[in-house]
Amino acid sequence: MPPRSTLNVSLTPELLRLIGDDVASGQYQSASEVVRAALRGFYGRGARADQTGNTDVAPTTTRSAQQVEALFAQAAAGMAQVDLSGRFVRVNDQYCAILGRRPDELLQLRMQDCTHPNDLPHNMTLFRRALEAGEAFEIEKRYLRPDGSAVWVRNAVSPILDSSGKPDSILAVSIDITGYKSAQEELRESEALKGSILDAALDCIVSIDHKSRVIEWNSAAERTFGYPREIALGRDLAELIIPPEYRERHRQGMAHYLATGEGPVLNQRIELGALRADRSRFPVELAISPISGGEKPRFTAYLRDITLRKHAEAAQRESEQRLRSTYEHAFTSIAEVDASGRFLRVNEQLSIITGYGREELLQMTFIDITHPDDLGSDLDQFRRQMAGGIDAYTLEKRYVHKDGHSIWVELSASRVDDVNGKPLYGIRVARDITERKRAEEHQRLLLNELNHRVKNTLTTVQSIVFQTLRNAPTPEDAQAALASRLIALSKAHDVLTRESWEAASLDQIVTEAMEPFRAHGENRIQVAGPEVRLPPSMALAVAMALQELATNAVKYGALSNETGRVEIRWSLDETDSPGHFHLRWEESGGPPVRPPARRGFGTRLIERSLAGDLHGEAKIEFATAGLVCTITASVPGPLAVVA
Repeated sequence: MPPRSTLNVSLTPELLRLIGDDVASGQYQSASEVVRAALRGFYGRGARADQTGNTDVAPTTTRSAQQVEALFAQAAAGMAQVDLSGRFVRVNDQYCAILGRRPDELLQLRMQDCTHPNDLPHNMTLFRRALEAGEAFEIEKRYLRPDGSAVWVRNAVSPILDSSGKPDSILAVSIDITGYKSAQEELRESEALKGSILDAALDCIVSIDHKSRVIEWNSAAERTFGYPREIALGRDLAELIIPPEYRERHRQGMAHYLATGEGPVLNQRIELGALRADRSRFPVELAISPISGGEKPRFTAYLRDITLRKHAEAAQRESEQRLRSTYEHAFTSIAEVDASGRFLRVNEQLSIITGYGREELLQMTFIDITHPDDLGSDLDQFRRQMAGGIDAYTLEKRYVHKDGHSIWVELSASRVDDVNGKPLYGIRVARDITERKRAEEHQRLLLNELNHRVKNTLTTVQSIVFQTLRNAPTPEDAQAALASRLIALSKAHDVLTRESWEAASLDQIVTEAMEPFRAHGENRIQVAGPEVRLPPSMALAVAMALQELATNAVKYGALSNETGRVEIRWSLDETDSPGHFHLRWEESGGPPVRPPARRGFGTRLIERSLAGDLHGEAKIEFATAGLVCTITASVPGPLAVVA
């Protein structure tokens, strides 16, 4: 068999053959033993020859000495001979290279002088034992070079015996193992680092062999699954943490990989259930990686307990569903906008309020739908808000509907910031207050009307009294007529009150409104038109208009003298849907009419407020022959009935 060399030597083929023959004989276990035996034999024979004085050396001895000398000189391993005190007496070139010294330097030193202080005590113990008992030994130690650097060596040390069998010197064969030691240290550091990483890892790290037996189980796995490392090692992973319904699939997957090298779940992140030591279940996120190298594959699994994440996800879903439900079913409009005011998200109510579809709104900004007269204040505060100057603000403003009309809203604007406190987007909640605004405007109108009506009522009463007393033949007749007209006036006010919540016949409205202005036995007010029922707001508006027109007629127009006449006629046009009714008030026979220098409250009331309440048109013409007022308005189908 070839020599099993533990020394890195470079020898002639003949020497290698001799060493190989000696190893093959079974007498020696390695080439290093052969080398040491040869050197011991050489020096032993030399010592015996010197002691006997026999200088006639046999040719075979001379040949052996030559071989040993060649071995000593040619060996790639370092070789050194020291005396019983440790002083160098013979060194080869490789030994000098290992220690970084010249031969003449080393021959002035002892082995102790070159050995690292930390390794010297153990070295000396073995050295003394070799001298006392003749025992060979091997040691790993450090030599110190002249520059202070240390070199690790593995020394095979043998005593050289004299003729009496006692050591007279020591032979050391040295191999530089600094690289090996560095690799060992790096390996130890790597293993220590690996252990630290495994122990410090927040995720469970579990390795298994090709039979699914656990070969690595870190601290996180201990905490998560409840098995100590010493119990988990060697156990079947399937029986340890995999739920029963998944175990067969796990084994089939292992077998498939071993047979084909394919694993569908390898290097993928998957979520599944796992078991703790107490057999309770919990969700984990899992990633498995195969480990290459070796005869049989191994696998490392990275597992993370995602119980808290699953709870958080469930809570988030519930929160999002609740928010979505609130968002979509709120009676107020809700919108999210970026720093430029562009809509990022809108609910259905904003579409209802503005008339724009969601997709249309998402292409617009809130600036696009804000009434120009209300934009300045809103935009100024919005910019301050998105710059971080203010957190929230509220205001009342108008949106412009898609069809062009205005909608009053009460706006509350807030801001959402990121974790650094920088604005992300704005939230704008708006409530339609158009009806409230109309009610407020109507209330103001009513207050003004009340003040105006009180004055007009007094004027009407005065006119009624004057006309009654002037035309009554007797005081008794005057008293009866006056009472009748004042009662009629009261009924007109009842209509104004009652019609605010009931639908009413237009004929009744006209009749009751004009009754106080009819003189007994006179037919100066002509009324004609079909049966039409008006909704409360329209009925009230028409009654107010007739009252105002009649009062003006009594004060200045056709009813202010004895010859004037008033014609009130209306019609219903159902050609279109909804239908329209037309009412015409026309005076004649009164004093000549001159257009007023300015429009009074009564005129403005009819032409503006009445038109707004009716969603129609009201127009007053100051014709010379007599005042003419025309009213046109649409009437909801269910309330408009022609008799």
